[in-house]
Amino acid sequence: MDFLRLPPPLRRALLTQPAVHTFLRRLTTTTTYTPHPNNEPPPPLPPTPAHPALLTLSSTTLNEYAIAVPPNNLQLKYAYSFFTAAAPLFLYCAAHFRTFPMTPHPEVAFLGRSNVGKSSLLNALFGRTNAKDAHVSKRPGRTRTMNGFGISGGLAPGQAPKEGEKEAAWKRFPRGGCVVVDMPGYGSGSQELWGREAMKFLEGRKQLRRTFVLVDAEHGLKRTDVQLLTHLRRQGISHQIVLSKVDKLLYPGAKPPGPVRLSNGLLKVKDLCGSIRETLNREAGDGRKPMLDILCCSAEKGLDERNRHRRLGVDEVRWAVLSTCGLESDEQGLKKRVWTQDVKVLEDDE
Repeated sequence: MDFLRLPPPLRRALLTQPAVHTFLRRLTTTTTYTPHPNNEPPPPLPPTPAHPALLTLSSTTLNEYAIAVPPNNLQLKYAYSFFTAAAPLFLYCAAHFRTFPMTPHPEVAFLGRSNVGKSSLLNALFGRTNAKDAHVSKRPGRTRTMNGFGISGGLAPGQAPKEGEKEAAWKRFPRGGCVVVDMPGYGSGSQELWGREAMKFLEGRKQLRRTFVLVDAEHGLKRTDVQLLTHLRRQGISHQIVLSKVDKLLYPGAKPPGPVRLSNGLLKVKDLCGSIRETLNREAGDGRKPMLDILCCSAEKGLDERNRHRRLGVDEVRWAVLSTCGLESDEQGLKKRVWTQDVKVLEDDE
């Protein structure tokens, strides 16, 4: 009700009432009223804020970076070129930890539950989806040994040793590369012996820089995943979670999704990453909430229609491997200069 538009006699009568008079005094001290000339309608209300912009596919929206700095496009291209410049060199195969060769190269390990897509991801990392260096099988437990693959970045290998190229291939591997170790899967189809030898490697290998643990994005954490990740955390072993088969959440169909559906899928991935963090912090029981980077990828689906050979999130995994081994590039995508000469220890003269 507009008080000023009431007839004057009624306004004077209302003003004589103490309660109405007190109410109007409070109203005029807190708000001001400016009548519109010629009874014009009041100005329109300000427009409501627009809806948040839809999420688009990028390194920061696909992955959860809490510690590392997300790579830019030039750095991702460098990682792609490093891994695909030359075919991976099969260096060694070890069924027991004691049979591992004492190589001087930095190593990273990939492991996960049986049929989590580990072998498919490794082939995508190597850019060898057709050659399939890592054995791919629908039958759980296909990988039974710990296999090392050398990524040289295009550096030429050395000459074959006298005892033969196959038996000591790691001796030909050049300095400036890294070794990716394909570990046996755990869970269904695995054997207790493989698990014991794998844990010896994870806990005792001095060359190991980081362990990448694959988790199925479609099914989330399993009990065996939680047990392994909690053990690595308590033992202080450097590790990182990689969500495989993330295309099941983003676009399970044959064609890439539209903007709205893609944005909703990215939100689902973020919710899953948050749930994984909460579960691991709760299961650890140490009262700490450490930061954790989570990478998301797919070995099956490409980034878009024009780049089907570039798998979803695989370049980010490549970059994480290079960064862990100290082989990353600068922000311009140029290789960093490192001092690769052997260090000679000079003994004091007696």
